[in-house]
Amino acid sequence: MTASQVVDERYFRGIIRRNIALPLLVGLITIAVFVGLIVYLVSTTNLAEHSERVIGKANQMLRLAVERESSMRGFLITGDESFLGQYDRGGPQFKVQMEELQALVSDNPMQVEKLKQIATIQERWNRFAENMIDSRRRMQDVASVVSSGRGKMEFDAIRKEFDDFLDVELRLRQERSEASRRLTGVLVTVFLLFSIGINSLLAWMGRRELLNLAGVYDKALRQQAEQTQALERQVWLRSGQRMLAERVVGQATPQLVGTAMLDCLAQYLDAVVAALYVRDKRHGTLRRIATYGFNREGEQAAARDFGQADTLVGQAAVSRRMVVMRDVPDNYIQVVSATGKSAPKNLIIMPVASEGEVNGVVELGFMRPLAPRDEEFIELVSNSMGDFIEAALYRERLQDALIETQQLNEELQVQQEELRVSNEGLEERGRALLDTQTRLQAQQAELEQTNVQLEEYAHRLERQKAELLRAQDDLAANAERLEQSSRYKSEFLANMSHELRTPLNSSLILAKLLQQNRTGNLTEEQVRYAETIHASNSDLLVLINDILDLSKVEAGQVSVELETVSIDATLQSLEELFKPMAGAKHLSLVFDRLPGAPETIVSDGQRVTQILRNLLSNAVKFTERGEVALSVSPADDGMLRIDVRDSGIGIAADKLEMIFEAFQQADGSTSRQYGGSGLGLSISREFARLLGGRITVASELGKGSVFTLWLPLDARAALAAGGESATAAAQQATPAIATGTNGNADQALVAPVSWSDAAPSVITPANGLLAARPASAEGAGGAAQAGGAQESGLAAIADDREHRTRAGRLIVAVEDDLAFAEILRDLVHELDFDFVHASNAASGLALVRDMRPAAVLLDVGLPDRSGLTVLEWLKNDPLTRHIPIHIVSATDHADKALHLGAIGYTLKPTARSTMEAAIRRLEARLQQRLKRVLVIEDDTPMRESIRALLQSENTEIVAVATLSEALEHLGKLSFDCVVTDLALPDGTGYDLLERLAGNPEHAALPVIVYTGRMLSDEEEHRLRRYSKSIIIKGAKSPERLLDEVTLFLHSVESSLAPEQQRMLRTVRQRDNAFEGRTILLAEDDVRNIFALSHVIEPLGAKLQIARNGREALEALENGPEVDLILMDIMMPEMDGLTAMGEIRRNPRFAHLPIIALTAKAMANDRLRCLEAGADDYVSKPIDVDKLVALCRVWLRQR
Repeated sequence: MTASQVVDERYFRGIIRRNIALPLLVGLITIAVFVGLIVYLVSTTNLAEHSERVIGKANQMLRLAVERESSMRGFLITGDESFLGQYDRGGPQFKVQMEELQALVSDNPMQVEKLKQIATIQERWNRFAENMIDSRRRMQDVASVVSSGRGKMEFDAIRKEFDDFLDVELRLRQERSEASRRLTGVLVTVFLLFSIGINSLLAWMGRRELLNLAGVYDKALRQQAEQTQALERQVWLRSGQRMLAERVVGQATPQLVGTAMLDCLAQYLDAVVAALYVRDKRHGTLRRIATYGFNREGEQAAARDFGQADTLVGQAAVSRRMVVMRDVPDNYIQVVSATGKSAPKNLIIMPVASEGEVNGVVELGFMRPLAPRDEEFIELVSNSMGDFIEAALYRERLQDALIETQQLNEELQVQQEELRVSNEGLEERGRALLDTQTRLQAQQAELEQTNVQLEEYAHRLERQKAELLRAQDDLAANAERLEQSSRYKSEFLANMSHELRTPLNSSLILAKLLQQNRTGNLTEEQVRYAETIHASNSDLLVLINDILDLSKVEAGQVSVELETVSIDATLQSLEELFKPMAGAKHLSLVFDRLPGAPETIVSDGQRVTQILRNLLSNAVKFTERGEVALSVSPADDGMLRIDVRDSGIGIAADKLEMIFEAFQQADGSTSRQYGGSGLGLSISREFARLLGGRITVASELGKGSVFTLWLPLDARAALAAGGESATAAAQQATPAIATGTNGNADQALVAPVSWSDAAPSVITPANGLLAARPASAEGAGGAAQAGGAQESGLAAIADDREHRTRAGRLIVAVEDDLAFAEILRDLVHELDFDFVHASNAASGLALVRDMRPAAVLLDVGLPDRSGLTVLEWLKNDPLTRHIPIHIVSATDHADKALHLGAIGYTLKPTARSTMEAAIRRLEARLQQRLKRVLVIEDDTPMRESIRALLQSENTEIVAVATLSEALEHLGKLSFDCVVTDLALPDGTGYDLLERLAGNPEHAALPVIVYTGRMLSDEEEHRLRRYSKSIIIKGAKSPERLLDEVTLFLHSVESSLAPEQQRMLRTVRQRDNAFEGRTILLAEDDVRNIFALSHVIEPLGAKLQIARNGREALEALENGPEVDLILMDIMMPEMDGLTAMGEIRRNPRFAHLPIIALTAKAMANDRLRCLEAGADDYVSKPIDVDKLVALCRVWLRQR
């Protein structure tokens, strides 16, 4: 550290200011005082001069008066006019001088008054003189008048007045001169004293500052000297460290490295004797490998090896610290030279280490006293010495390995010689192969002869080809006529589809809205009417789709998308679809995958599912009692066999072929019992042919039917071969008919029933297959129905779904790791809970919705979808959002899970005690009857309104106005949720959030920020680190606040007040993605406009209407900004395709999302819409959920 760094720059500047600026300031003040004194003296002198001027002017006037009086007397005596010259000149002069004198004494009223008196007397004398002069000129007697003394009296009065005037002025002059002299002496004395005092003070202060500065510099110099010593010590240490490294470089063996290090240390530290011991890891001892200064006797006397903790050397290695010995006894090892010998006076024993592990000890002996820097240097280089020793040992081991490698290399050369001998044998075999090649060339000549014969056959084939070409031309002409007929048919079907789908669209949407009963103003019977309307319209839509599917197949417009299809996943989706229908008719539903059946095939999964859905739909439809079963089994020649059995009414033998024809049924009479269009089997057969398979049927009237679907395991190979060769190899055996006990029933297919109304089926693993059986209506049957199906390849573990014994104490674990699930099961049982397990999201979701457990343990990484998605679904369902859910996962999604409403989060791998604590927290939450919410709001009316909003029988609201009150309550009570404003009288919401985050007890406490001001992106990002939710106060904010609080309190919605339940229903109808957005609907049908407006507007969006494409363009140009367009295709004036093209040509709307709506639904409609500029496509009748989902996706991308 330098002196300039020690001296405070600001202190030094202060000294400069005080020693330069202050004297300069004092000098300026002195100058100002001196100038003021001079000015005062000048002003005093001016006053004296003023008096002198007044006296002189008065004397001049008096002399002028005397001269005039003498001039008049001379004229009166002599009568000579020349005597009057002075008299005449003196009159005007007297007046002028009188005016000047009055101006000089204008500041003295008394003197001005005297001058007026003089002027009056002078005026009287002037009249007297004029009279006398006039009388003398007329030669009258003037002597008597003069002798009377009249003129003299007047002049004497003038003289007297002038004398008084002069006396006053002389007195003023004397007074002013005396005052000036007196004040001048005082000021000069004061000025001298002030100057002497100030200069003395400045001199004293300057001397003190200089002394202080000298002290600071002296201290800086001392520090500089100390730093120089420290630097010299560091240089000495670093130089020794560098010299040690240089000495070791190039030494190969541990002995050479040790000798070099000891030689360096002895030279640098003036050591007279030294030894180095290295740890032998094999025997656990310290072995001496190098010495310095030892004589032969001393080396033989000193031990070469030490055990663990033997002697000070071993103890230093064990304790890992330096041992210093001073004043060593004389019986220690002797230091011998040519002139004598002596024992060392001091010893240092230091362990050396590499990467934290002691691998040696160095011992140094000194004849001189030890200095602190000696110990510091040895400690500094100890690790380096350990690294050098470890490197030398490593090189030694590497050398040993090299020697061993050379030995192996010699062995390898011997083996190579053996391989060379083997290679010679192989060359002999190669010559034998050449002989074989000669024989093959002879056979090739024979083949060439055969080729000549084949050319003759080719000529005959050419002739046949010409004939086939003529036949092909005829077929092409017929195909063109058929294509034209198909085109007319397609146009007719498209127009028919549009005309049917347009009214169906509004009918389905409005029926769906009535069925949801969002306002709650419909009776249960009216809701059932709406369900019936929706179901009937859906059946009509299925019929329209079947007709279109059949037309597409016949026209060859159906494409096949091959993919890997999971058999188990397909069966599970079908089981979930048909379980309610079978349950409504009390039918047993069975799914089997027999041993040997593959888990996957290559085919079109959508078409396979559609075929099986049609077959199962017919089976359930025509079966009143008994069972419907689907079995999957392997077949020969790369085929898969799928049998759909039912115990229904059966089919007569003469009707078996007819049922596959379009619009044909086994019972086609007008009095038939079962309805239907007769298209399902026709479409299924055509789809099976497209996939390279076929459908066969075996049936017995009154006993049931078996429909068999044959599919190739790899459709690519089957389609490449034309399909027929693959299906020709299918087995033709007639499947056995499942014998049922049922007769014909009155009705086949009823309106869809709810999940809980259906008689549940249970999927149980049997021999690794998926099987289904009827479940009882009581007990755990419902749960078995929901949760039995597990993901393919995962066997279910034993749980309590069939034997629940603890009422109200059920925990559902959704976990795909079966080993961890078994651990959870044992732990849950120990804590006195029932346990039910699901290994995938679908079955877990169904289990929770059906069984309503007390708590849920949920994994995030599930095979079919993320556990966070399951969490979001459960928290959005009013029936399950109150169930506490604890997340257990191997990945860290804690913030998102807690934000979605999870009660806790545990990261795998985890200790058993951690999971036990998590389950106990769930138990504590279940036993907690009263929930407590802390509300922090400084506005009293707002605070009370929040209290009234959140208050319920099971919720206690603690409302405070300040941050200090909130912290006081948090220190005394436990809370389940906190609602806070950002602006508080004694702090901010940020202060509260940061304090809660820093307190482990409150770190996981849900905090909802309820504020009235808009937040910037930076503020919102900062709040998101702490707050679970941010709500801006507004028209709909109370509903959102109530929804968020009930989520974090895990409140049962049905236990809330009716008004609170109504508010929750209202807020859930709105969607954040739609809130405040503008959607343009281009649609000419008022029924669809009415229906779609009642779908979009309740979600929070504003709907703008255009009746055709031209109005849509005008609305985009002149109206408010649009976030999404719903564009109908068939409209008057300008259709949707043209309108979309015009929109996309405008750069402003190049990225505006457009969803096309069409009722034609033909094969190329989707392609035409996308080419015109649509981003997505929905066919009429519109699926409301699909349309809302698509709108949500595209709105979120804006």
